[in-house]
Amino acid sequence: MEAKILVVDDDQGMRETLLAVLADYGYLVDAAANGVETMRLAEQKVFDVVLLDLKMPDCSGLELLPRLKAIAPETSVIIMTAFGTVKHAVEAVRLGAFDFVTKPFDLEEMHITIKKALEMKNLAKENSALRLMLGEQLVCKEIIGVSQPMQAVFEVVQKVVNYDVTVLMSGESGTGKELVAHAIHFNSPRRDKPFIKLNCASLPETLLESELFGHDKGAFTGATTWKPGRFELAHGGTLFLDEIGDTSLNMQSKLLRVLQEKEFERVGGRQTIKVDVRILAATNKDLRMEVKEKRFREDLYYRLNVVPIHLPSLRERLDDLPALIAHFLRELNIMFHKDFTGVSPEAMACLLDYHWPGNVRELKNVLEKAILLGEGPTILSRYLPDELRALRADGDGPVEARGRASLAGLEKEHIRQVLHAANWNQSKAAELLDIHRNTLRKKIERFELREKT
Repeated sequence: MEAKILVVDDDQGMRETLLAVLADYGYLVDAAANGVETMRLAEQKVFDVVLLDLKMPDCSGLELLPRLKAIAPETSVIIMTAFGTVKHAVEAVRLGAFDFVTKPFDLEEMHITIKKALEMKNLAKENSALRLMLGEQLVCKEIIGVSQPMQAVFEVVQKVVNYDVTVLMSGESGTGKELVAHAIHFNSPRRDKPFIKLNCASLPETLLESELFGHDKGAFTGATTWKPGRFELAHGGTLFLDEIGDTSLNMQSKLLRVLQEKEFERVGGRQTIKVDVRILAATNKDLRMEVKEKRFREDLYYRLNVVPIHLPSLRERLDDLPALIAHFLRELNIMFHKDFTGVSPEAMACLLDYHWPGNVRELKNVLEKAILLGEGPTILSRYLPDELRALRADGDGPVEARGRASLAGLEKEHIRQVLHAANWNQSKAAELLDIHRNTLRKKIERFELREKT
């Protein structure tokens, strides 16, 4: 769907230029010449982005900005001005502007800024949807696990969500560190503020510094406007720094200062910016060993490691495999319009014997491939990757003769494990399963589950 943009400028030539250029880019564009027209249009339509001139005959853009945000909080506002000052820029950001562009500006650069604003708006929508899905209670529903290692993770999450402490998550790639970060933020008092994330390993140091702290205009070649960094964008909320162990010692010292002083300067800037941000960090490295080898600052390690959470590998929590398979089958059936009901015994044996170096992420990829290649209704071992099938040489054989691991069977095993983890307290088990207690009681009767004495 085309993004809707409102251009607000008292200069007719500027309005007409932006209308023509943005329409060519495929946007739906309206225009206003003053504050009265702007508010009338804003009350009639919902705009994704507003390009707002700072000075107009009847009012200031800084006066209009809070009124626009009050009507449509998710609309991104980009301030335009030929009289830009640092003071105006700071005030615009404080009032909720996405960016501050000084005239004359390059039209392609303006288009890039608009695209970034739309990306941020889409992220805000995803966050709102996730908050709605998670609800008000402590929720780790996207994190499947009744095994003892996962219960230990949930217990720590339960204890830290309401306290503004830094959390360091460790574990192999694909174990769900980002999901845990989501659960902590969206169950914390900061849930209505931004959740911003950054993979520190995905950028070279020079770009990483700009992404974290932002930059001022002219800070480096190509910096034609100032740009807020992730710390500024996360103000009041949470910043999730993934792969923190891959940062350089120089970057670590700058991160340490922000954690200690809660302030920083943009790249190429002199103004000190104060922020209120909760830090969640994650790594697949052993940071204690990195400290010992002088590759990671010891003082930063202790600043980050206030509350440690270790995410177990999939091979350490194979008790969760049936529940994970059932979860992904339901999800993938919907995604690919399939109707797979389970996995064959041989396929299940392959899945249980495998060491899962890619963890839960790899499991989902394996099941996705098997569903795409297979004809159903059961996943057979022949559709699993060679490295899994090599663990078993007996083949599939007749499914009818050997039975199969059905979704019902996986559900029964999942419920049995949850009941065991809850010491057969049905109220607690129903809460963990996110079903009504009466529903759980019916399933216990249906599957003929009994507590072992």
